[in-house]
Amino acid sequence: MLGETTEDDGSAEPNTTHTAAGELADAIRTTLGPNGLDKMVVGENGTVIVTNDGSSIIEWMDITHPVGRLVEQAAAAQDSAVGDGTTTAVVLVGALLEEAAALRSDGLHPTTIIDGYVRAAEAALDQLEQYERGLHSRNDDRLTQIAKTAVTGRWDDASTDRFAELTLSALQAVEFDTSRLTLKSYPGGELRDSVCLDGVVVDLETSSTSLEALSHPSIQTHDKPAIAMVDAEIGIEEPNHVESVELQDATQRNAFQAHEQDRKAELVEQVVQSDATVLFCQKAIDEAVRTALAQRGVLPVERTRRDEFDVIARATGSTPVMAVDDLTVDDTGTVESVTQRTVGTTQTLTMQGCPEEQRATLLLRGGTPHVAEEVRRIVADCIDVTRVILDDGTFLPGGGAVPTALAMDIAALSCGIPDRTQIVFDGFGTALEAIPRTLATNAGTDPLNTLTTIKQRHDAGSETVGVGPDGHPRDMIAAGVLEPATVFRSALQRAVAVVTQIVRIDDIVQISAGERRTDARHDHAHAATGGYPWAVGH
Repeated sequence: MLGETTEDDGSAEPNTTHTAAGELADAIRTTLGPNGLDKMVVGENGTVIVTNDGSSIIEWMDITHPVGRLVEQAAAAQDSAVGDGTTTAVVLVGALLEEAAALRSDGLHPTTIIDGYVRAAEAALDQLEQYERGLHSRNDDRLTQIAKTAVTGRWDDASTDRFAELTLSALQAVEFDTSRLTLKSYPGGELRDSVCLDGVVVDLETSSTSLEALSHPSIQTHDKPAIAMVDAEIGIEEPNHVESVELQDATQRNAFQAHEQDRKAELVEQVVQSDATVLFCQKAIDEAVRTALAQRGVLPVERTRRDEFDVIARATGSTPVMAVDDLTVDDTGTVESVTQRTVGTTQTLTMQGCPEEQRATLLLRGGTPHVAEEVRRIVADCIDVTRVILDDGTFLPGGGAVPTALAMDIAALSCGIPDRTQIVFDGFGTALEAIPRTLATNAGTDPLNTLTTIKQRHDAGSETVGVGPDGHPRDMIAAGVLEPATVFRSALQRAVAVVTQIVRIDDIVQISAGERRTDARHDHAHAATGGYPWAVGH
């Protein structure tokens, strides 16, 4: 557990709050950049997960200190908003708090530090615009470079190029509308087996469809099939209240069974008369009906997931009906083909060539369930980054080039500040340099020498120089190391927001639910719930 609170008198020195956030930053600092290392996350039940994704690591950590939870919330907000930059944000939080602690030791008041940080952040964000560059179009080659940067460090160079291009081709297939793109990951294969399919992949393991019913040779593949969809259970209707039937003799029993069989035969005939060759049911299909449909050449799929059911309806042009009796030829849709295939050990249906809504599926593979899921997460991050850059249209040189440039800009601005805020500006600039220092450290090079060289080249006019993939200074534009401007801007804003909130805290008061007072005269005070540690402040 990270950052447990003490239970002596409920108090905490100001630097205790800084330590809790600093521990979290230190925990994921080594994962930053293309040379970042992985973390092995071990769950209480023995589950082992290996990843270098900052947001995932923080999500899985058992964070008990309330200040650590503030940082956790900021990281989650960063990941939710832009899908990347979580590690950068947390590293900046740790660096800013470290500088704040040093400033406190020098005698600066927290409000002075907060005011200085806010002013320095505003100045940095103003300066950030001069380092931004714009995409020319959605076919800009730099879009590929941005996608590669997002997945660099996760695989070897060949796999990095392959997955970046695979992701972009999938996005282009759906005209960058991510709502029409589906990710599916399956173990039991190699990374190079991952493909982009034109259409929808339905996972039969998430339904209870009998694999035996699908093994009929006449229904393995359909070309231009008619797709029927029923949004209700298919079978003999069950009464909604308790009923009993008394059978007097064997004749009545046979008549009763014959009635059931006739009703099931009617259901099968109704489906066949609709010319449907594939039937998707959102709920259960009676086993006898399912078997009879398969024998008549109709592919039955029951308990289709609701999200997949709705996607299939839109993509094929099918009109779901609430009862088989209402099903007609006009309700059916179609696709180019439906093929049953086994992916790893999972039975799937691949529906390709959807006429009503262009769909694409990234079918991702990995040797183990964990690897397959990690591939899916990395590709999802790549999609998010691509979406962000297309929405904003601007990018920055990566490798810590921009934080270094901003740190130098802040240092120049601080010279014109006549009061003690100048010291805060200098601390803010030093905190920004934590990004290139960390990248150099993770690459195994001397961070001081690397940062000094980068600053010298910036002074000479090469403001796009940062820490290259090999840890040495390099022009990031020429190296193709690019990132969306929104990612860094958001990381900086969230880091400053949470740091100013933490610096304002001077004590942590532990309150239990039974000790709370209700006072009408203080109804404007902060409410504490469930014994959760909270900061008192007006």
